[in-house]
Amino acid sequence: MRKKHVLIVLILTISILSVSLPSVSPEETTESVSLLVTTPITELTALPGDTLVVPFSVKNTGNTTITNITVYITGPTTGFQYSGKVIRTSLHPGDVYEDTLLLKVLNVEPGQYLLKIIARVGEQYFEAPVIVTVKTLVDYSLAIDVQDRYLYGRPVRVSLSLYSKSNTVISGKIGYYIVGEEGVMLNQSVITYVRPGFSWKKDLEFKTLPLGNYTVVLWANISGLYKETSKSFEVYRRALNYSVRFENGAIRVFVYDPSRRGVPDIAVTINGVELRTGPTGEVAYSISTPGTYRVVLNLDGKIVLEKIVVKSLQISGIQERDRLIVRVTDGKVPVPNVTVEVTGPRGKDLGVTNTTGFVVFNLSRVGYGTLVIRAESSSYLPIETVITTIAPPTQITTTTPEQKHSNTTTTTTKPPLQTTPPESRKPSWISEGTALILILSGIAFAITSYLALAAPIVHEETLDRYYFIKVRAPRLRPLTGYRIERPVRAVEVRATKGNATLNEDGIVWELDLEPGEEAYLQAILG
Repeated sequence: MRKKHVLIVLILTISILSVSLPSVSPEETTESVSLLVTTPITELTALPGDTLVVPFSVKNTGNTTITNITVYITGPTTGFQYSGKVIRTSLHPGDVYEDTLLLKVLNVEPGQYLLKIIARVGEQYFEAPVIVTVKTLVDYSLAIDVQDRYLYGRPVRVSLSLYSKSNTVISGKIGYYIVGEEGVMLNQSVITYVRPGFSWKKDLEFKTLPLGNYTVVLWANISGLYKETSKSFEVYRRALNYSVRFENGAIRVFVYDPSRRGVPDIAVTINGVELRTGPTGEVAYSISTPGTYRVVLNLDGKIVLEKIVVKSLQISGIQERDRLIVRVTDGKVPVPNVTVEVTGPRGKDLGVTNTTGFVVFNLSRVGYGTLVIRAESSSYLPIETVITTIAPPTQITTTTPEQKHSNTTTTTTKPPLQTTPPESRKPSWISEGTALILILSGIAFAITSYLALAAPIVHEETLDRYYFIKVRAPRLRPLTGYRIERPVRAVEVRATKGNATLNEDGIVWELDLEPGEEAYLQAILG
């Protein structure tokens, strides 16, 4: 009976408790994040330069599903290159994820290093230790820096180097030598040490090496490791040609290769002045005085000497009535094809000497009085001189009475005023034969010059109140900066080419023409 009462009390008590205590749902149960990070290999051995594969596993030991887990390796700030990855799959309670990470061993000193595999979830970290043992490494590289070819006479520079790939200090002997076609020309060695990541360097320079082939050898026996390397080069001379000439007031040097391409940076000395050819292989040295000039060229070590004789033109002029006869020589012999310019009170005129060095001008075109004569040639220094001309005596026409029923017209010349008796006048030094020869030479010059198409043609004409000038350029060359001055009074002027102006002295016409091109000027006189 008592046992029955106790059982009833217990049942009632449980019922009361079940009514008074609130029920707890699964959603209200406390969740926890817990991971277990492990690796089957806790100790690794490597040399500098090795890449290690580190396996790992992550187990969800909590009671909630976990996502976005980051796993990575960490350790010393230098000497290693670390990696990591993100686990994007959901890890349910009790699930295990397995994968690997990469670890790069750099040039770190020998020894043991403690690294950790970290699994991160939010702000919580879980880790597993890994010990990496780095062994001693003895290694290095040799290098020779030298060009394949050097021009003869130019400096030859060689750079030698040894770079340490070791993770500890290495020491030993380094040697080098150069072998040419005549044998060993240099052989040296040195004992030294090199720290990890540092280099040993040696620079060699040779001012001049003979023509031929050479080999540079660099060797080293460092901490018991022997290595050797070599490289060859050639000292050569190019097949260079050259030309030296005097032209247009300068000594011109041109250095070129077999394909006639200009060669730059060639040393050229002219009368002690040091120069070098430009990008086109040319040098121009201006000359203002005649003489003999020494030109020395250094053609890749081959020394060449040339002598250039520079001459100046010589001019002389005589007046033959309304003609001016000019002769151009080099001091001894006549010089043909020389451009001669005569400037007088009425303007300028141009001409070119014939094969005998003569050129004839019409003085009515340039005027009488003080004349400036200038001669130019591309092969000579120019020259300029001043001469004085006088107007020839005028001619007077008279008619005499008829005799025997015929009219006779005679021409007499009015002599110029004389200030000295006739017998005191000196005879002209030009004979009739000489004058005839000079006139014929002038005619021959005019024919050959115009046939050669080397001189411009200027034609002038006056019609009532109009004044015309026609200029035709030579067919073989253009007219550049051509200028015509005429003491003509005009009220208006116009030209088909160039620039024509009026001033107090008359008309000035400046123009440029292409070979064979014509231009016209028209002025209204007033």
